[in-house]
Amino acid sequence: MYEDKRAAVFERKVKVFNDVYNSTRKSYSKITKLLHDEIINTPEVIDLFKQAKDARPEEQQMIRLTLYKLLIPTYESLKSINIRQLHFHLPNVSSFLRFHKPEKYGDSLLGIRHSLEIVNKEKRYVEGFEEGRIYNGFRYVYPLFDEEKRYIGSVETSLSFKALSNDIEETLGDEIDFILKKSIVKKKVWKEEQSNYITSQINDQYMNESGDAYIPIVSKYQKINQSISKEVTQKMQSQKGFSICKDQTIVTFIPISNVEGDRNAAYLISYENSEEISTIAKDALTLLVISTIILLILSMLIFVVLQKISKINEIATYDSLTGAYNRNTMNELLEYELERMERKHKPLSILYIDIDDFKSVNDKYGHEKGDFVLKKVVDLMIQKLRKSDRLGRWGGEEFLVMLPETDEEEAVLVAEKLREVISMGDYQIAREVTCSFGVATHIDEENLDSMIARADRYLYKAKKEGKNRVVSHL
Repeated sequence: MYEDKRAAVFERKVKVFNDVYNSTRKSYSKITKLLHDEIINTPEVIDLFKQAKDARPEEQQMIRLTLYKLLIPTYESLKSINIRQLHFHLPNVSSFLRFHKPEKYGDSLLGIRHSLEIVNKEKRYVEGFEEGRIYNGFRYVYPLFDEEKRYIGSVETSLSFKALSNDIEETLGDEIDFILKKSIVKKKVWKEEQSNYITSQINDQYMNESGDAYIPIVSKYQKINQSISKEVTQKMQSQKGFSICKDQTIVTFIPISNVEGDRNAAYLISYENSEEISTIAKDALTLLVISTIILLILSMLIFVVLQKISKINEIATYDSLTGAYNRNTMNELLEYELERMERKHKPLSILYIDIDDFKSVNDKYGHEKGDFVLKKVVDLMIQKLRKSDRLGRWGGEEFLVMLPETDEEEAVLVAEKLREVISMGDYQIAREVTCSFGVATHIDEENLDSMIARADRYLYKAKKEGKNRVVSHL
């Protein structure tokens, strides 16, 4: 009877561990889908990346640099929620841009990254565990298509198993280790990166990462790992999850399949110190308690997912540097407002704004000062705009302001106020900062692109006439 109850406790422990792992993994799947839909699969990114396939090497380098500058603020934000890779690939399954190592590109991933081969062949989304040239992790790979539905390559976001482990540790309260088959490391990881792995104490056919992430756990449980090694090796043959108790510590293993179909390519391992294990094993009520814990854990995971989705929504909506709306969001707001103003027969005006000679600010004072200028200009404009107005960063040093229920004459007055307050700002550099403005008000049967193009022409005219001025149809 005692052994039956003990086995039941272990079985439940495996189920809880597995449920938490799967729930955590799926939460990141939702986050990366939102990232793909709202940030990556946008005209600005697609129009740029589609040029890379047929470009010459020097042209590819320019595209790579432009894409990096465009998305590096997003990547920095993603790292705060444990997504450490953003990686673009060409249709020939070669690396185009690794945001975590932008200097490494052009290498073929054929035979290394099975997920990419599936995406490239079947043109469909793939997710799963996979070892790479540098990192292992859970990968989410999306095919990318141009506006004519032609395949132009793929993009991958991924997180390390340490990131997953941290989330699981917070949920379960256990300490989590991760081991990976040695044969996979030897086959796929660059030789210069293989020093980041050491042979596992539990099974010499598996390896631990050797960094600070896992070594403290390996050292802490060294004696336990060595003492259960034979039993673990035997149980691994079943390719199923299992628990072992040693010195009042429950050690639980769940196998991790990879995208190539290896059912125990890796294992997540939890260590739970339990002085009451004997009592727990004898107490039948524990099974009911653990079932309740599962529900509580899953509720906690839902809360974590909502927090991270909220963070992605923020990334997808706002420019990470200035806090203004990003271009994609601004487009959506303009489309909505244009339709609303037409329905109400009210005027809608826009201001197309460009910081004069901004490149010289970066060249002379550095990008840190340049970023300060961008943020300061946005802050000054927000102070002067109404709650109903909307300000977006259109690209680089260009901004767009939407003015609902505002005719052209009123819009010109708003632009003049903004121009004046910007020119009087303190930018902590030894030069004046000014902006040029193009003003356009919607006319009958004009679409949004045409309206923005008119404002852009007026902005160009303002630049040509000497900068630091407002130009409109009036």
